[in-house]
Order: sequence, then C-alpha cells, then structure tokens
Amino acid sequence: MNNEEWYDKEAAPRLRALIEEASARGMSAVAVIEYAPGHRGRTSKMGPHAGLAMKMLTLCAAAGENIDGYVINLARYCREHKIDTSASIIMQHFGSANETEGGK
Repeated sequence: MNNEEWYDKEAAPRLRALIEEASARGMSAVAVIEYAPGHRGRTSKMGPHAGLAMKMLTLCAAAGENIDGYVINLARYCREHKIDTSASIIMQHFGSANETEGGK
C-alpha cells in the first residue's frame, strides 16, 4: 500500500471523525497531510465562531503552492465578511473591505 492509499484508507477517516467531534463542540479544525511531495490530503471544518486565522489556514491548505490563489481568495473572503485589511501592504492591492464597491 502506497502513502496515498494509506492516507485514503487510514488517516482521512480518523481525521474526519476527530474533526467532526471537535465541530460538535463548536471548535474549528484544519488537518493537512502531505503524503508525497506536492500531494496532500486535507480535512477541515469551521465552527460557528471561527477566527480569521483558521480561515486563513483553510485557504492555505486548499491553495497548496498557488500563492496567488491563496491571496485572491483571502481578499475575497475579507471583503465578503467586511474584515478590514487596509493595514496590510499586500492586501491594499486588492482593496479594503471598508472601501466603496468597485473602488480602490
């Protein structure tokens, strides 16, 4: 059995069960396993009061090596949830949540 097969058969179900237990308690969780270079499995679930850092971890886990995808999705999430990112040099490029729609 290779590492991907082991992950699918053994690790993923246990991680999913643990994350479901945490979720039932209102917790957020992110788990990522790289079973081969560039190949990952991930499981996550955000609780009702998940903070920005947990959302950032989830976005990063989903994006993998795609830095642009990570930053674009983070900017989109922050705009949609009206999270002010104007103090960030990088995020200023994407516009702040407190700016008018369509403006920079």
